[in-house]
Amino acid sequence: MPYINIKLTGTALLPRQREDLLARITDLMGTVMKKRREVTVVSLEEADPSHWAVAGRTLCAADHPAAYVEIKVTAGTNTPEEKAAMVAETVAALKSVVGEIQTATYVVIHDIAADSWGYDGVTQAVRNRKSVP
Repeated sequence: MPYINIKLTGTALLPRQREDLLARITDLMGTVMKKRREVTVVSLEEADPSHWAVAGRTLCAADHPAAYVEIKVTAGTNTPEEKAAMVAETVAALKSVVGEIQTATYVVIHDIAADSWGYDGVTQAVRNRKSVP
C-alpha cells in the first residue's frame, strides 16, 4: 500500500508526460519494491519554480526542473538494495519524462510502522494478522 508524492517544478507537463510519469512510478513500485499495483497511489504536484530554491537561489522557468519525491511503505517490507534501486530508478524515470533535472533532486523513502497506517479502514498490522488483502 505505498503512497508516492512527487513535487516537480518547471514548465507544466503535457497530459501525456503526466500520465507517463505516474505510470512509470507505479510500475517501479511493483517491479523494484514488489508492491501491489491495485493499492499503489501516486500523486503529482507541479510547483511554480519561483517558490523553490536550490543553493539559496530561486529557480526560474528557464532552469532545469527540480523534484522532491516521498515514498511511504510499511516498515520492514523492503531491503536496503530495493530502496537504493528505487531511488535510482525514480530519478531515471523523472529524467526520462521531463529531461534534465536539478542535481538537488531528492527521493525519500519513509518506512512507516504497520500499526501507524493502512487503507480501506484497516491498518497494515491488523491486515497482516488477519491476512486481509
